[in-house]
Amino acid sequence: MEIRVKEMKAIEEITIRTKSSDYRFRLVDAEQGRGVLSGGRLTEEHEAVFLETIRPTNSATPVSHQLEAGDRAVFLVGTNELRTMTTSAITEIVISEAASKGNDDC
Repeated sequence: MEIRVKEMKAIEEITIRTKSSDYRFRLVDAEQGRGVLSGGRLTEEHEAVFLETIRPTNSATPVSHQLEAGDRAVFLVGTNELRTMTTSAITEIVISEAASKGNDDC
């Protein structure tokens, strides 16, 4: 399944599963790829921007705004101290409507 982040609704949440971790990315602004990321090594929710995917080594260059099993997702995480975070290879992607978490503004 291929997901185009810019075509999603801001109320949707993406669950990204890898071999060893689950991540949740709740979209706030789909056009900018901005939302709230949790899971993996992140012990709490963080503001994040989905930057691109890294395709398997035998494929073309990174792709923006698209996720697919086999890819690695790259996020820009944080507010004051920005850092990039890259997942391991994605094994499964699930889209659901985000549960109400109070204030959805980042």
